[in-house]
Formats: sequence, structure tokens, C-alpha cells
Amino acid sequence: MGSLEDQFFQRQIQVPEIGFVGQKKWKDSSVLVIGLGGLGCPAALHLGLAGIGRIGLVDFDAVEVSNLHRQTLFTFQDVGKPKTEVVAKNLLEHCPWLQVECFSELISESTKPELLDSWDIVLDCTDTINSKYAINDLCIKKSVPFVTASVFRTSAQFAIFSGEGKPCYRCLFPNLKEGDTLSCNIGGVLGVQTALAGTYQTSLVLQYLLDPENTDVSSVYFMEWNPPTLFQSKIEPSVECPSCGSGKKEIHFESNRTEIDIEDFLSYQKRGNVLLVDVREKEEAESHPIAGSFLLPLSELENGLTHELKIDITLVCICETGIRSKKALAYFPNNSEKYSLKGGRRAYTQFLKTNP
Repeated sequence: MGSLEDQFFQRQIQVPEIGFVGQKKWKDSSVLVIGLGGLGCPAALHLGLAGIGRIGLVDFDAVEVSNLHRQTLFTFQDVGKPKTEVVAKNLLEHCPWLQVECFSELISESTKPELLDSWDIVLDCTDTINSKYAINDLCIKKSVPFVTASVFRTSAQFAIFSGEGKPCYRCLFPNLKEGDTLSCNIGGVLGVQTALAGTYQTSLVLQYLLDPENTDVSSVYFMEWNPPTLFQSKIEPSVECPSCGSGKKEIHFESNRTEIDIEDFLSYQKRGNVLLVDVREKEEAESHPIAGSFLLPLSELENGLTHELKIDITLVCICETGIRSKKALAYFPNNSEKYSLKGGRRAYTQFLKTNP
């Protein structure tokens, strides 16, 4: 460790439980941070400040104004920029010796398990149920430990899992579906709780990397805001868990046939006879319009309104992140060629910016 680093970490090395040996363990470790929002920003920064030697940053999104109140590494000057780019620059300004790798990717069932190769531990800082299940299954497939967290309004929870299962995230939440819990966009979120939860994630990572054998990997922690409360609950392994129990099945990380990549969608567009259907609500479409799309909100589809759409046309549904658009497919005729655009408007907009 160079002299500049010695000075930087001097006060931390003085902590008896850490010392030079612990600091060296952190420097030789690698952490993959998936999601650079209210959880990922403080987590990534404190990983670097603690002395983790190599950090991977995974996100496909760009900075928006609505992010700024809780995503602490971004300013108004960063709006429109890729999150990975901004966070990497910020980390290197704080810790110039740090190794940073960036991945512009949306985590889903189609994510290749090889993404986790060469990482010692994973931070799940995502905000959708589907991505959390996908990360859980990827980590079990690769036997990589991971720390997950989520925040709803003023309530937060976080946990660390071994990567071997028994228990795993699916044991804790076996049957959640997207929409069972409201997103930050709809339900709201207190910014300080995301910062606390993200920092607790880093704390669990640091504990595990120092002493994995004595780190509790079968508990979930709940944190409330008013009054300030933190309590622990044991997670029981589920014997029927599809990821790590007797109900275990081989999980194939392949592209869902109902989804279409942005590149494939653009190829379809060139051939014509394709309709891009925006299934977001009217207010969302007005604030963030999608050029060339036809607005048909999911709420109207659920109420039986489908309009007279041609059966011989290819339908590509789009929403904000690619979740509601998959649900919308069920409301169109089965004899139609229909897809959900992977990653939704956020990924589509970012792709067009980086591939003009």
C-alpha cells in the first residue's frame, strides 16, 4: 500500500478489528454494485472510501432531476449523463488508486451469469422485484455472496446471503410480483433512509470480507425512521424454495421470448409494419414522451379498452423500465406478434443517446 494510501486510511487502520491485515484484505477484494440509485450511490462511495481495491458498477440508466434528492453522487450538472460514468468519475476523484469497471446493463432473467465472474461479493441496489430475484438466482448459480436492500417510503430492510442458499432471497420473499410493492415513482421515498440502507449494505460487505465465517448470513434487518428503530429477524430456509430448496429447478438465463432487445426492435422498425405502444399512464407520457409511439395506458387495457389494432402488425409495448409492458401483452390477441421492449423507456432513451 503506497504512502498516500497509508495516510488516507491511517485512522481506519488504527481500529483494532481492522489493522493493516484487515485493510489489506479489503484492498485485495472486489465488489460488484448493481444499481446506482439511492442505495448504490452511498454504497459505492463508502466501499471506495473503506479501501475496497476493485469496484464494478452496473446500471443502464441516465441521471434525472427526480433522482437528485436521494442519489447523492449526482448534481444538476449530471442530468442526462450515464450513471455509471458519473459514479466512476466521482469514485476516482475520492480514491485515485481505485480500480473501477463499468457495465451498462439491465439485470434480468436474460443476464449472463458470467457477469459475476471475478467478483468476491455483489451488492443488490436495484429497485424492482424481478431484478432482485434475478440477482439472487445468478449469485446462487455462481456461489457468490450478496447483500440486498430495499426502501419503501420511510421503511428500509437489508440482508446478506452466502450465495449457497438455505436461506436465500426467495426464501425470504417467495412469491412477490412486480406491483405487490409500490416503486419510488408511485409510493415515494425518504432520501435519508436510502442513504442509511445503502451504507448498512457496505457495512455488511466489509464485515463479510474481514471474517466470512462469523458473519450472520441468515438474518434480515428492518429499519424504521420515526421513531428510529433497527431490529433483526431470522430467515428460515424454505424447503420448497425454487432456488435453493427441494423445489429447486434448473434456472436458465435466456432471453424471454416475450421480450425484444432494442437493437432487434430497431431492425423491425426498418422493415416497417411495427407499432410501438406506450402503456404508461398519460401523466408519464406527457412528462417523458416517446417519439413515434401510440399511447394506450395499462390501466385502460385492464379495463377492457384495446382499440382496434391490426392483427397483422407487430406490436412492441414499452413502459418505463420494461415491467408493465410485459404485463400488457396479455391484453392483446394471442395471434398477434407482440413483444415487450427490454429495459423500457429508460434503456431505449439511453441507447439512442449513445448510438445516434
